[in-house]
Amino acid sequence: MKYLSGALALAVLAAPIAAHAQAAWSTQTSKVGDLLANPATRAVLERHFPGVSKDWRMKMVKGKTFRQLNTMAPDRLPAAKLDAVDRDLQAIPAR
Repeated sequence: MKYLSGALALAVLAAPIAAHAQAAWSTQTSKVGDLLANPATRAVLERHFPGVSKDWRMKMVKGKTFRQLNTMAPDRLPAAKLDAVDRDLQAIPAR
């Protein structure tokens, strides 16, 4: 029981730390919808893929990442271009 209460206390103390740990923006981990909802990340996407934020198809894939979409449409979302997007996204503060 002593170990259980210690583990519970550790979990309670670690929860706020995990909540403050912010993920960086990325075409690998960030969802399309999240990238398009943020003005700064949307601007990066528009710079590399003009018109992407107005494309009605983005609503259908908002729960996917751009890297997932790359596997479906590599001609429209080439890996080299997504790499360039990732470099620009690194300059934007984590969410």
